[in-house]
Amino acid sequence: MKVQLLPSLCALSGLLMASAVSSQVAYTWVDKDGVVHFSDTPNQGAKAISLPNLESSAPAPRVESTESLAPQAKNTSEPQTDEKPKADKPLPLSLSMLTPQHDETIRSNPGSINIQLEANRKLGIGEQLQLFLDGKPYGAPQSRLTWQLNNIDRGTHTLAVQAKRSGKLIASTSPITVHLHRASIKPTIKGAK
Repeated sequence: MKVQLLPSLCALSGLLMASAVSSQVAYTWVDKDGVVHFSDTPNQGAKAISLPNLESSAPAPRVESTESLAPQAKNTSEPQTDEKPKADKPLPLSLSMLTPQHDETIRSNPGSINIQLEANRKLGIGEQLQLFLDGKPYGAPQSRLTWQLNNIDRGTHTLAVQAKRSGKLIASTSPITVHLHRASIKPTIKGAK
């Protein structure tokens, strides 16, 4: 909260030094920005303070702290502490497979399948991705969103990826089916017609 005392004290001094004040009362309040104001006219939410008689030699009123003048925060169900707020938990991870598409036919004589995922956020510390080919883990877990599979047998295959944190499943893609076509080389038998 910012409190601007200098202009406020000047205003109060001006009130005290002004010619005889008939009511000898000043009003003070703190606005929504935390600035303390003094006036000789009451405002909504203002507190009245008594001014000394200008003709007497009484000292001006002392303002020790404006803390009591500040608007008080409404009491919430949680006690307020000086601790820093806890960091928000990361968004739940969401994964989807960009390539290949479900039921796609891939023509690759070397048996290559390129896989690319999309995630709604970066992987956090300790989060890893495991590729599954035909229901079995393929390769080591990794944090990259891409894979290049080589020398995969021709035929129909299922692909899926699971994300784990500390061994616990936190997200997965829907399994997709791809059809890999590789040129077949039939051996030539000598003497065959």
